[in-house]
Formats: sequence, C-alpha cells, structure tokens
Amino acid sequence: MTLWELKNDGINHFAVMVFTNDVEVHSGMFELDGNPKHWSVRPGVEPFADKKVKAKPLADISYLDPGSVVLNAKAYVALKDFLLPFGQLLELDCKGEVYYFYNVTNLIACIDPDASEKKWNSIIREVFRPGTVPSTPQIFKDPHTAGRCIYINAAGKDVLETLLAAAHLTGARFVEAGKGVT
Repeated sequence: MTLWELKNDGINHFAVMVFTNDVEVHSGMFELDGNPKHWSVRPGVEPFADKKVKAKPLADISYLDPGSVVLNAKAYVALKDFLLPFGQLLELDCKGEVYYFYNVTNLIACIDPDASEKKWNSIIREVFRPGTVPSTPQIFKDPHTAGRCIYINAAGKDVLETLLAAAHLTGARFVEAGKGVT
C-alpha cells in the first residue's frame, strides 16, 4: 500500500499565504485536527511579502500551514467535487478575493505509532498498518499526524493528478508518505 502526502509545490517557487489577523490564529480557527470548522467570519490571508526580495507569484494551490492547503477560485472550481467528500472548503478573504481553506475531516487511523519512528514524541516517519485505508479514492488525515499531514491513497492521487493536469493548476505535489519528514 503506497500512500502519499499532498503538499505545496515549494515555497521557493511560489509565495506562501500568511494570516492577517493574529487573534483569529490564536482563537483555534485554523487548528488542524480533522474536526469540522464553522466560521462566522471570512478570515483574512495574504501572500507573504518580503520587501527585500522580488515578489513570488501565487500558485493555484498555496501553502498556509503544515497540513493545509489554500485554493484560489480556479482550483476550487476544478477540485471541489473531488475534495468535498473528504473535508470542507471554507472561504478566506485574500485582499478582497475569495480563496478556500481545505479542512480535511476524513480521519482514518492507519498509522502504527509503536512501529513509526519518533522524535520528541512526534512521529517523523510513519509506518502504516496494512488494510486500514480503503482502495477507493481517499484524502484523509490520521489522528497522530493531523496537524501536519494530508494523506492521499494511490487511487485518490490518480484522480487528483488528472484533475490538476486538466485544469493546468500549479502548486500541488505528492511526496510518498512514510519516507520521513520532507
């Protein structure tokens, strides 16, 4: 069984998103634990800007925090039907434009914490228990790593790669899970 992590395609090529309101961040609205979120306001994000360095372009799928991705309107339209069965697409305000925070709520306890490599009581190299992930396309989080990893099985990766290519979306990459921290 090969599982993958859905990640951003590198902060070296694209701008990362940052929160515009520390109060919202510290309120727990962006806690990545696999639970559904219910926002009464559209939180603000913006591209990180370093005045000393030339601004990088935003990708269609942007990095905000480990274990999360943010979609622009183009990515939302192309991916929402596939993503929604596994989580929520919550609206964000990015300088007046609507972006979407993908909150994965599909939890599958598939990591064997006793066999996995740990550092400071945190799993850094996952060992997955055989037979715990359905063979149908899945995007999910495991409770042990929910705060930093979005997993996808091989069938889900195939679907998502097809959708990404068809819509010419930038910003997503897949890293084989269980290979350690990348």
